[in-house]
Amino acid sequence: MLRRLGNRWVFDCANRLIMDEGLERKHAFAQAAKAYHLLEQLGKGEVRFEYLKTNGELRQARGTLCHGICEAFDNYAYKDRPDVGQRDFGIIVYFDLDKEEFRSLHVRNLVVMIKE
Repeated sequence: MLRRLGNRWVFDCANRLIMDEGLERKHAFAQAAKAYHLLEQLGKGEVRFEYLKTNGELRQARGTLCHGICEAFDNYAYKDRPDVGQRDFGIIVYFDLDKEEFRSLHVRNLVVMIKE
């Protein structure tokens, strides 16, 4: 069941990249699969990855979405922000372990996961 949901997410994400961003089919599916793999790994622990910021700068990030990795993540105060929890398709939200804040990136800007 989970694999089927993952395949559906990749399919939907790739189609959005094709329609909204004008990416070629092959590139869109590759980006969507890479993003899904990143989300899976973020949920399991600490992950290092690279992405392009909106200004074109390459950023190396160290992030997680897993409790127990970082005390700052476990105790993060949402400060009653109305935008927390709102979802935009194609955006990956992660907790930056260096900045100790939530950050986001667009699926199309994901470059690579760094293996250590």
